[in-house]
Amino acid sequence: MVKVAMLSRWHVHANDYAREALENNDVEITAVWDEDAKRGQGWADELHVPFIANLDELLAKDEIEGVIVDTPTNMHRDVIIAAVKANKHVFSEKVLALTTAECEEILEAVEKQGVSLMLSLPRLNDPTYLYAEEALKQGLLGSLTSIRCRLEHGGAVATEANPNGWLPEHFYHKEQCGGGALIDLGAHPIYLTNRLAGEVESVMCEMGSFTGKEVDDHASVITRHKSGAIGVIEAGFVASGSPFILELHGTKGSILIEEHALRIRSSELEDGGWQTPQLPQKESSAMQQWVSEILHNQTPRISKDDMIQLTRLNEAAKESAENGTRVLLTK
Repeated sequence: MVKVAMLSRWHVHANDYAREALENNDVEITAVWDEDAKRGQGWADELHVPFIANLDELLAKDEIEGVIVDTPTNMHRDVIIAAVKANKHVFSEKVLALTTAECEEILEAVEKQGVSLMLSLPRLNDPTYLYAEEALKQGLLGSLTSIRCRLEHGGAVATEANPNGWLPEHFYHKEQCGGGALIDLGAHPIYLTNRLAGEVESVMCEMGSFTGKEVDDHASVITRHKSGAIGVIEAGFVASGSPFILELHGTKGSILIEEHALRIRSSELEDGGWQTPQLPQKESSAMQQWVSEILHNQTPRISKDDMIQLTRLNEAAKESAENGTRVLLTK
């Protein structure tokens, strides 16, 4: 059993992680802290656990072995490092931190303390991604030449029920979030692209604010990879009907993914026509990987390189959009 504390209900997925922890027989929620004391006390009451208003006091409790971090993103570096130095295992909502330098500080502290760190990157565990990754390894697409990944919802679109959209207003707070649609929803296309296309050489990005917010509500990124592949990453809060799309194209074939459906066409397969293959089983969730590492020393599939490269590309995209230039990531 891993006894954990919930650190903040700020993020929209905080309730989801609390629910997953409650449903996991190897996890017990024992306390809540929140930078907003009223919100935190209300959550603690719902979970029937103590609310501890002072973070240092919570982290000093030996019975708390891990923390689940859902604070504003600009607090991640300080909160996570404080937890790590208190010898707590850490599960966090993406992104790990706002800058690559902050990520490196966190990872250095984790290495020194020897605790487990996990970032929620759920689409790395999806059967469609797992199939695409294996197809590339087997050479079914030949050499990858281009990749496109798109994820957008209508969270900022005004409706009669939600005149300001259904996303909470603080998701457009530049200081707290470090950005908008790209750093939040775009995280998923970014880490998938990083995994499938490999090391990024350069980034070009355009960010827009259709709704006039102080952060981007839609963005497009073009990546050039060391492998020679070109990537297109799209994310936004202003397209209500847009499905998740992942496309991979290579010298011997293509994979098209829409939501959870996948098709492949390859000169390496039968007649080379479109096929709908059997997909592998879904891998364990990020939280289960975290728990398995803590209790059974199992190496998680989500790596520290996934974490730092996610922030690295986000940082480069922000620089590109602000300066209107291509940003080089390798010399």
